[in-house]
Amino acid sequence: MNKTDNIVRRLADNIANGSPAAGERLPSIRAAAADLGVSKNTIVEAYDRLVAQGLITARQGAGFTVASHTHTIREDDAPRHLVEAVDSISLLRAQLDQNYAVRIGDGRPPALWMAGIPMRNLPELQSDSGNDTSGYGSHMGYHPLRTLIAARHKSDGIALEPEQIVTTFGANHGLDLIVRRYLKPGDTVLVDDPGYYPLFAKLRFSQVTFIGVPRGTNGPDLDQLRSLAAEHRPKLFFTQSLAQNPTGTSMDLVTAHGVLKLAETMDFMVVDDDPFIDLPDPKGVRLAALDGFDRVIFVGTFSKTLSASFRTGYIAAHRSITEELAELKMITTVNSSRFSEMIVTEMIQSQRYARHLKKLARRLQNAAEKLQGDLAALNLRCKVPPGQGYYAWLDLPKGISDTDLAKKAAAEGIFIAPSSFFVVQPSGTPAAMRLNVTRTGDPRFMRFLRRELGQ
Repeated sequence: MNKTDNIVRRLADNIANGSPAAGERLPSIRAAAADLGVSKNTIVEAYDRLVAQGLITARQGAGFTVASHTHTIREDDAPRHLVEAVDSISLLRAQLDQNYAVRIGDGRPPALWMAGIPMRNLPELQSDSGNDTSGYGSHMGYHPLRTLIAARHKSDGIALEPEQIVTTFGANHGLDLIVRRYLKPGDTVLVDDPGYYPLFAKLRFSQVTFIGVPRGTNGPDLDQLRSLAAEHRPKLFFTQSLAQNPTGTSMDLVTAHGVLKLAETMDFMVVDDDPFIDLPDPKGVRLAALDGFDRVIFVGTFSKTLSASFRTGYIAAHRSITEELAELKMITTVNSSRFSEMIVTEMIQSQRYARHLKKLARRLQNAAEKLQGDLAALNLRCKVPPGQGYYAWLDLPKGISDTDLAKKAAAEGIFIAPSSFFVVQPSGTPAAMRLNVTRTGDPRFMRFLRRELGQ
């Protein structure tokens, strides 16, 4: 964070706390520069940003004053469920701010891994489409992309038609639509534990009770799932059949069959969120391969395998479900990004996407093999061998605090993700961390582990 960013944040916090108060005049540019020990240009830029944010106003000859209409929701007066939801995604905020030199806890691969993805530009796509691209398009999403997605699932032996697919702004948007449509405050659902922390934030915000089902090496613990489902009668079970985030574990045939059998017996739906469905040769068993979308709502995305900036994903389910979710999408966002969906479509059709995936898979395999070797040298081991997706779960030696370790790492510019963000009840759980396999090759991280955990 540079000087200007620091000044903007400091002044914004001060204004939010009422000092300076609404209508109060700020120091002149010259006085502020002298007081803070920065150049006048730095103050000019900081004040301009605050004006753009509506926090201060500028008048010719009168200088800068705090805007009279500013109001920031503070923790004291914000709804409790909003405060808890925001607090639970502080890890995501750290990823978005990108203030660390080494980003082991990040959810995305390094930019180098995504560099060189060839794509055609929008004017070319517009000229090829043969129709009006300035409109919103179908509320279900771009039909050619939905056709290609359906073909991808059929190649895996899963019957799926384009009408059973609705496109979204990535997987998180898909999960949000499902939560909004099928859950209300006070409802109970089951989730993987450890599991996907942005989902936890969505459930907290929606005031939905979520109960953790322990995640083992082959997927959710079936005995615990049976017991918890009988006790709580959940409406939904949110899980990931392949390369789960954060553990990297995948369901075997017995576990996948057991989950679906319990869903039928206990009368709940299963939401299967899989951001790595397009990676070649995935290990494990997909729930939809056994279910045929009778009990499964599948959420997919291109944001993990392509640029996150595309924010392109989809929901596949029974047609009645996707039609309902498409209507909700119209209410909340009108539609998803047609242009992004056109770009992804062209990349699939031209085989650029397939070639990129093969390259990505090779890099992931090499990174996973290196990580295993590096950890073995430290007498450390992941929950399951890394390489089924971007993530691996590293249990820490007894007596090690993952939060303390994260603080030590942060002081050295290393961002790691402690287990407390991913578990339903952080207190009393064994210390661990989520590793992003694609980023663990940085020697600074291994030197840090060797010093702190080497045995």
